This record gives sequence, structure tokens and C-alpha cells, in this order.
Amino acid sequence: MVLSITGGGATILKDFFEVSGVSEFLLEATVPYHPKSLSGFLGSEETYPCDSRTARGMAMEAFRRAKEITGSENVIGLGCTAALQTTRKRRGRDRCHVCIQSKDSSRVLDMDLDQSMTRAQQENQCVQLIFVAIAKTLFLKSSYENLRFEETSVDAPSLWKDLLAGTKKKTSDKKYGAIFPGSFAPLHRGHEEIIFLAEQKLNARPALEISIKNVDKPPLDFVSMNERNVPDQEIVFTNAATFEEKAELFPGSTFIVGIDTLVRIDETRYYKEKRNKSKILEKFQKQKIRFLVFGRLVGEQFLTLSSIRISPALLALCDEVSESEFRVDMSSSAIRASQKD
Repeated sequence: MVLSITGGGATILKDFFEVSGVSEFLLEATVPYHPKSLSGFLGSEETYPCDSRTARGMAMEAFRRAKEITGSENVIGLGCTAALQTTRKRRGRDRCHVCIQSKDSSRVLDMDLDQSMTRAQQENQCVQLIFVAIAKTLFLKSSYENLRFEETSVDAPSLWKDLLAGTKKKTSDKKYGAIFPGSFAPLHRGHEEIIFLAEQKLNARPALEISIKNVDKPPLDFVSMNERNVPDQEIVFTNAATFEEKAELFPGSTFIVGIDTLVRIDETRYYKEKRNKSKILEKFQKQKIRFLVFGRLVGEQFLTLSSIRISPALLALCDEVSESEFRVDMSSSAIRASQKD
């Protein structure tokens, strides 16, 4: 196991190191306590709040580290983030979130902490919650009479396991005329209107493509995948972090993108070498890839394909949805920010 702990629960290391032979079980422990340290651990410049999503990301990165260290899939990664009693004013409750990631499942334990407790008492409860999470994952008996927590556990179907292991590249082998890539966390009204308009324009119901890999974040855990698995939408999970990889998985498709995504595809700084951009655009042309481009509010300006400059080679692959046809100033990131404690 690899442990990653921030905010509370780190004293569990004392309990581990007091036991002989712990090195047979514990591979590594990381305490990314400072916000920049946590962002670095998770491979992003994003600031991470104390919530279940952060614990899941930490667990997934710990799981990745455990696999890297051992060369085996038979490992677990644990992430814990907690907000304990503090001298500064905090918005929201004291809390602890623990996640354990394995090749088969994601298990999350979320617990509110009694704010009348001392910090030391809250720390002890976090440690107990970590032990309970480990015990549940390893099918060991544990006592947690004094703990009140909510548990979410997802046992992954075989396709999801294969995707995480890298033995599969996508969860569906269907051919799709339209692909709508995104994180959809959450799926909102703007997405739904885009799907409706795209279906009308392309005469094809778009499949929502969600990559479990991201160039600057840990892979998606199974709980996150389950949250995005909306029943009334065609969902395809992939391992494709870049559009070059997506195009290889879905040749002949029209990709539905926002203007901000299209700009990133056109910027050479997103490529290892400048000449790679022209080669990839040539590949898109040979693969008969097209882009249906929707406008988006960027800063204080609503940008569309007509209002920006992009390279002629990429422009030739694009079709525009005008502002009069679509404008919804809404984003998943803004919705998530509004939901933070």
C-alpha cells in the first residue's frame, strides 16, 4: 500500500511504524500538507478543497505510485484529506474523507467531525476512519462503534478494470458519427443543449467521450466514473488524454468542442515540438476528422469560431455554431466551485 494524507490522519504512521514487518505492507507514505505540495502531488496547478473528490484523486495517485514501485496490480492506494479544528476561521464543517483505490474497486468513507472535540480527538477519529477503510478493503474485522460515516463503494465492471489497467483503450467498439469529449462533472443544461443542437446538425446522436486519463491529473477513479455514467446518454470511457489519441480511436467522427478547446488544439505550446502540430493536423485530415465548434464565454467575451484566428489547416476541418444558435454561459467548474464548503 501507498498512503497519501493531508490535513489530518498522519499520526497513523506512528501506529504503522511501531509494528515489526510493516515494510512488507507499507511501500510509501506522503504527507502533501501545503496546498502547493498537494497540487504537485496530484500533478496539477489546481487548488484542491477538502472533499471526497480530492481524497479519490489522492488515492488514485497513491495507487499509481504503488503499481510503479512494485510492478504489480495487486496493490492499494489510500488518500485521506481532513479539515480539523484550526485557529483560522473556516467556512464549512470539520470533516474527514478517506478513499482506497484498488484494481477492482474504489471505496470512499466520508465523515463529519464533532466540532466540540479537540483537534487531538478529531485526529484520532481520522486515524480510526483510515483503519476502518483498510479493514473493509482487506475483508478484516474492525470496530467503529463511535464513528458515524457515509460509505460509497463501486466494484468496477470488467471493462472499467481493463481500461484502468491499460489493456483496453475504450469501453465501446461501436462506430460513432459524433463524439462529444469532456469531463461532464457534472453534466448540465449547457451540455444538454449542445447535444440537442449537434444531433440536429450532424444527424447523429453524439456519444459522450470521457477520458479516464488527463495530462495533468490522476486517472478517474471508479466512483467518479459511476457518477458520470448517466443512464440516458451514450457514454464511452477511454484512455485517450489527447485529441491525437481520440482521433485514432474514433476515425471518421465529428468532434463537438468548445472554442477554448479548439484554441488549445491550435497552440504549439501544447505539443512537444512545433512541427508535431502540423503532422497531427495532417493526420486529422487523413482520418476524416471534423470539429463542430460551439462558442464559449472566455473572460468577459463570448468567443466563436468567427471571432478568433486559427491556423488555416485546422480551420478547414471546422464548422461553426453561431452565437445566435447557442449561448449558455455555464460551466461544470463554476458549478463545482459554487458547491464547495
